Amino acid sequence: MSRKWVMALLITVLITGGLIVGVMNHLAGNEKGITKILGYDVYRIEGSGKYVIYYPLPNGSVKVLKRSKASGILPTFVKVPRHEWVKALSTGEQALYAPPTPLILYVTDDGKLGMKSITSSRIKLEGTEALDLKGDYSDQSTGSCPNGYIDFGGRYCLISTWDFYFESSAKTKTFDEWVSVFGLKIENNVAEKVDFDWDLVLSRSTYSYWTVGIDVGPFTVLSVSKGENFEGWSLQISYDSTSGITVHEDPWERYLNIRVEYIVTHAEVPAYDKLMGEYTEIEVVQTYPIMIHSTGSYTIEESASSGVYFKESSGSNPPQITKTPHIWRVPENTNWERDWISNTGVYIQAIYLRQVQRDDFTSKSSFTIPIGAAAGRYLSSVNPTLAKLANTIGITFGFHTFESAISIAEYDVELLPAKDCYSMYSVLGVNVEDKGVTVDVPVIFGIISDGMSPPLPCSPDGICVESVEQTPEKS
Repeated sequence: MSRKWVMALLITVLITGGLIVGVMNHLAGNEKGITKILGYDVYRIEGSGKYVIYYPLPNGSVKVLKRSKASGILPTFVKVPRHEWVKALSTGEQALYAPPTPLILYVTDDGKLGMKSITSSRIKLEGTEALDLKGDYSDQSTGSCPNGYIDFGGRYCLISTWDFYFESSAKTKTFDEWVSVFGLKIENNVAEKVDFDWDLVLSRSTYSYWTVGIDVGPFTVLSVSKGENFEGWSLQISYDSTSGITVHEDPWERYLNIRVEYIVTHAEVPAYDKLMGEYTEIEVVQTYPIMIHSTGSYTIEESASSGVYFKESSGSNPPQITKTPHIWRVPENTNWERDWISNTGVYIQAIYLRQVQRDDFTSKSSFTIPIGAAAGRYLSSVNPTLAKLANTIGITFGFHTFESAISIAEYDVELLPAKDCYSMYSVLGVNVEDKGVTVDVPVIFGIISDGMSPPLPCSPDGICVESVEQTPEKS
């Protein structure tokens, strides 16, 4: 074989190989979806640092699909066992269901620890969802890291084999609970009458979101990452008062509850705190709604003479109206949007929210509900840090355009005041993956009060703080 022929063959192989790599990278650069080849997801992971791609399974385990270091050059092939959830959710029930997406946990070379849902082939290891392991500038330390730990030049050192520790500690648990989605509490006899109109429509344009909480020491980062849209049967609820209802109880409360099934996944990564001179753990928790068991069409009315009654009820797992909330607690890190209501002797609109479909995740196209009591008890039983995250995290939904489907959450409360008071509802600030913004997501629980009784966010002299410890109380 001549030398020229060998060189020509080598050049041909290199060119062909380069073309194949180029085509693969082009396919893996898909930002609108996931490219699949022969049953494998194809990803292009850009940025620096190490990552773990994993997937929670219905049996309570977490399957690590890939551990590697980002290169951005060659595509990564991953087989995701989505069939496990397809099988688990194929019960024949008339429900809305959204199988979970795979997740990626990463640590960049400059000390950013983040997590996001994988919904496209192009993955960037960056974003506002990350926790900066360097800590705050006021918390820096000049100490050194123990052997086997990575020093990022800031407060926290991370064990070099964090990806293996994550795999050994990761767990997932599924909860099926009746959870309050809307609520109202009127207290201290501030109202003579209340008139309300609540509407909830969930459909294929309703998207499940991963809500992610990362906590270490004094730092907690909350973020959301888009999952799948719901498929199956829709849910339409209208709950309203036929006329003004006399507020004859103190407190007066109403809660709209639906049956929700959701995943709670958690894991920990060993770290070392140079400032405090002690070993610690970085805790990571994620929630994801996988099924809405309450589906169908319901018209619920309440009147002073007849109480609560169903005017129309057609479907599975009808919604429930209760006088106590079916939640663990409203996240304690929520802020409260408030308005002053003067006692003018006439009806006034106290709170109005309307969440509708948008292209992006915004404060007008999303809402969060608190986790249920069973999930809260479970996380609190594991360790104190998870108990802290249980008190701060929720279950998040987004409304986005999907064919001709419609999704709406509308909350309208009008009031005939008996004295001057505040009207308030809570919002949960979350970082949005890759958007570089924080969105105030409504937690649709309203409170009408004069601020005279704890734990409301207003003191007796009318000075309001940014958040509360317990509102409403957990049931």
